[in-house]
Amino acid sequence: MSSYGLPAKYQLSKGFSLLETTIAIAIMVSAILGPMGISSQSIRAASVARNNIIASNLAQEGLELVRVFRHNNRIVGQSWTQGLDACLSANGCRIDARDLSVQACASVCDLFKFDDSLKLYNYFSGANTIFRRTIIISNITGDEIRVRASVGWSDKFGDQAFNLETSVFDW
Repeated sequence: MSSYGLPAKYQLSKGFSLLETTIAIAIMVSAILGPMGISSQSIRAASVARNNIIASNLAQEGLELVRVFRHNNRIVGQSWTQGLDACLSANGCRIDARDLSVQACASVCDLFKFDDSLKLYNYFSGANTIFRRTIIISNITGDEIRVRASVGWSDKFGDQAFNLETSVFDW
């Protein structure tokens, strides 16, 4: 029997104080918020990396399309830069990989569309994307041009850009 006249199993036990409860809640909250912050940063990094990879591939494709023009022109006996005059302006041009059409850009080039059935970025069919590519060509000599492919996009992290530049030679 206890001092209160109750068996020991029925005695009132001491509970947690308000301070102990507050500290326990603070520890639990910090244990939850820490990993959530890390996962939020991971999601952001994954999104940025994905867009950078797409942009780098689109920029590389832009450089390759200019090379395709050079090859095709030489095969048919035309000037090696035939058809790329629109790309010589300050605003540049867009070249569609689907049909090799070249169009001068106004102040900015149009956004790409992604054709899910073809798995192809183009300007004519599919859902709109956030990416736009501008190709600017500068004459260096009669046998050399400088080609710059710029891919820009805007997402929830702001305006982004990826640029590639190369020289293409007449051969």
